[in-house]
Amino acid sequence: MGRKQLVGPATAHIAGELRAQKARRSWSYTDLEERTGLARSTIDRALKGDTAISIEVLIPLAAGMELDLSALIDQASNLVD
Repeated sequence: MGRKQLVGPATAHIAGELRAQKARRSWSYTDLEERTGLARSTIDRALKGDTAISIEVLIPLAAGMELDLSALIDQASNLVD
């Protein structure tokens, strides 16, 4: 059994917000690697939203991308039944 998890609207929303912030700031993957301390492959997976984003990835991404983590989670939680 693989680690891939089902993805729902909350993950899709968070991934979309991460992609939007990257685009707004015109940040490259190198910029994000430096800002977050995460590997490019980890950042890429999170931005694609194909798999659930772990809290260990989400915290440094939100901080490095200057996003309010609690607001991001609140918005996403409204999409979960």
